[in-house]
Amino acid sequence: MTPETLLSEETVFEGKVVTLGKQTVCLADGTTALREVVHTSGSAGVLAVDGDRALFVSQWRAPLKQATIELPAGRIEVGEDPLVTATRELNEEAGLKASQMTFLTKFYQAAGFSDALCHLYLAENLSTIANKRPQDAGEFVNAQWLTLQEAQQLQTQGVICDAKTILGLALWANMKG
Repeated sequence: MTPETLLSEETVFEGKVVTLGKQTVCLADGTTALREVVHTSGSAGVLAVDGDRALFVSQWRAPLKQATIELPAGRIEVGEDPLVTATRELNEEAGLKASQMTFLTKFYQAAGFSDALCHLYLAENLSTIANKRPQDAGEFVNAQWLTLQEAQQLQTQGVICDAKTILGLALWANMKG
């Protein structure tokens, strides 16, 4: 397969979380096409496991117009190591730290129109942290512990519906055998 050749890109919108670009590309047959691309700094999520339960957070998601239950996660600051992000989010969202953090996978969340890359970590040997970081401004999350079966039921009900959490559940189920 011959790749597309990027001819030009202009920034249409630049926000705190995303930048929207409009690309002009040359296709394999020599014609040109427009591509709308969402750029981000990426994110990191945490599958924090303690015995037969894992940590989830519930929060309102404006684009979906519903509350969801998800694995703790957050935006990677520019230049930040994804492991640092995952560690920070575990602290902010649950007041926990892990003595063992293992990289599980990374994946593009919507490869057809975005470069949003999510890194997923397994957190084990958890303990309460003495200096809990405050949640981000405007962030209201509630932590809860669920078994794999409980989480899978919530996925069936559409309450667990984001890619990182569904992938995390599949990896967790695979680890359990």
